[in-house]
Amino acid sequence: MTFRILYVCTGNICRSPMAERLFRAWMEPGTDVAVESAGMSALVGHGIDHSTAAALGQLGVDPSGHQARQFEDYMAADADLILTAAREHRDEILVRVPSTFKRIFTMREFARLIQDVPMGDPYDMVAIAAAGRGVARRPRRADDDDLEDPFRGPVGQARRVAEVVTATIRQTLDGLGFNGPRERFPRPEGERPLPYVR
Repeated sequence: MTFRILYVCTGNICRSPMAERLFRAWMEPGTDVAVESAGMSALVGHGIDHSTAAALGQLGVDPSGHQARQFEDYMAADADLILTAAREHRDEILVRVPSTFKRIFTMREFARLIQDVPMGDPYDMVAIAAAGRGVARRPRRADDDDLEDPFRGPVGQARRVAEVVTATIRQTLDGLGFNGPRERFPRPEGERPLPYVR
């Protein structure tokens, strides 16, 4: 059965397509997982924001071909795991689709909740993360679970966001058992490996 992941942000031109593209690039080839993205206030039909596209290109990922799409309730209902850029997106989806409560997290929140859990079946990992919410290690501040929005910002800002997204995706891939060979993802010369989210 295909495991379905949905990434959600505001416009679906920065954070969620960045996460979608990075996840697809890093997951083990042939893995039975479908990764998509959408925006709560999507700039429908638009491509990835220029700065975000540049940051993806620096990581060796092709940003072309993306078309932003509007979030619809059925997308969350059909997903096995919904990962949002910020708490506001998570909370809005929860109001609209309450049945997602045990399957929806911010990207940083999910990575934090599974970071000390040995890799397991992806459905079990989602259940473990849901059970750990409120009792597991909490962020210092609530907004530590949010991702900065690099929309129309400089490339350097998008690159900083990409570093955080990269860390969350590595943790997520490892936890769900979808991690592919890291050497397929070249780092700029002299750049040190990014730490996992702590």
